[in-house]
Order: sequence, then structure tokens, then C-alpha cells
Amino acid sequence: MCRAIAFTLLFTMAAAAQEKPVRTVWDGVYTNDQAKRGEAVFAVRCLACHSTGFERTGFVERWREDKLSGFFTFISTYMPRDNPGSARRNEYLDIAAYIMSNNDLPAGPNELTYEALSTIQVQRKDGPAPLPDGSLVRVVGCLTQASDNSWTLTRASAPAQTRSRDASSGLELTVSEAQPLGTNTFPLAYINAFNPNVHKRHKVEAKGDLDRMPDGDRIRLSSLQTLAPSCPE
Repeated sequence: MCRAIAFTLLFTMAAAAQEKPVRTVWDGVYTNDQAKRGEAVFAVRCLACHSTGFERTGFVERWREDKLSGFFTFISTYMPRDNPGSARRNEYLDIAAYIMSNNDLPAGPNELTYEALSTIQVQRKDGPAPLPDGSLVRVVGCLTQASDNSWTLTRASAPAQTRSRDASSGLELTVSEAQPLGTNTFPLAYINAFNPNVHKRHKVEAKGDLDRMPDGDRIRLSSLQTLAPSCPE
């Protein structure tokens, strides 16, 4: 009896975890104090090149359909331009908070942390939206070879924006590894340049240009890497 009750409790907790809504940038993921600190850091490190402070300059539209870790990785890797990556991690977090505040994204009770970056989705206030043709995207799925020797990404996730054509590393790789499989299928162009047989039937990350076609979308590959040696059933 006790074992049955314990099993039921675990099942209920797992189901509740799966049903938990995705946290987004509209859910108050930084504090006002953090944004104020970020403004001070921005004035010293960023203002000379970015005089508007990115005020209402389309943060969501530029970074949507990706985790907030994508934005953080970009600024902490490439900014400031005259000394990339020179700020401390907490300073980049504060800068991110300041830029979100300048784009009218609401503050909340808890500061933005490094650990939270890969769990926060950037999207429009009314929810996810399709990416435009030609977007540079990252997709996770199962690499499958058809009977005509063409290659497709099956059980694929929805395309997420990315800023790098190279295989993911760091936070972006963490996001891809944790990405559950989806229901999409994408033919893959230019795949022979990436030795596909090495990745056959693996869970993979594919990056490339999203090609919106009349008979279905495809991806023009720029990188391909294995995330797991098999695709879970």
C-alpha cells in the first residue's frame, strides 16, 4: 500500500513538472536594483558605442524564439567591442537586466542569475511566433536517412534563433542537450559536407538557414553535432 501511494505521488509530481508553464522574459526575471546597477556598468563599458542604451530597439524581436542564454552568451563573448569578454559575469547579468528594462520588460522580485539563463524563453508577449525565412536557427532532432539516401531531421524541435553558425558550446550546448524532441520534420540541404553517417540515428543539433519552401521548410546546414548516440523512444 505504501509503495503504491509513493508511486502515485511521484507520478503526480512528474506530471505537474511537465505541465509547468515555460518561464519567459515577461515574467519578471530581474530586479529594478539589478537594472540600476546594469545602467552604471553600461555607462562605463557600452555607452560610447551604444548611445541609445537599446531603449525600445526591438530586443524581443531580435532574440525571440531562443533562451535568454543566447543573448547573454553574445554580449559576454563579443562585448565591449574594444575589449570583448572583459567584464565580470555579474556585470554582464546586470547589463542584460538594464537592456530588458529599457525594452519595457517587467522587473520582478528576484535577480537574474547565470543558472536561470537557459530556462528563460525570449518571445513576444502573446506567445511564440514563426521565424521569418532566412533566419539562422538551431534545431534538435533525430538524423534519419530515407530510402532515396536523402537526409532529414525527424521528431525535430521548433526552430530557435542562434547567432553562431558553429556547433554550440557552453550555455547554448546546455540548452540543446536539454531540448526535448518535437514533432517537426526538416529536410537538410548541404549535409554531405558534415559526414552524416557518423551521426545517423543520433539525437543531433543542426544549425543553418531556415528555408521556407512551398512544400515545407528545410534547413541549409552550417553545422551538425551529436547530442546523444541514440534518439529516445
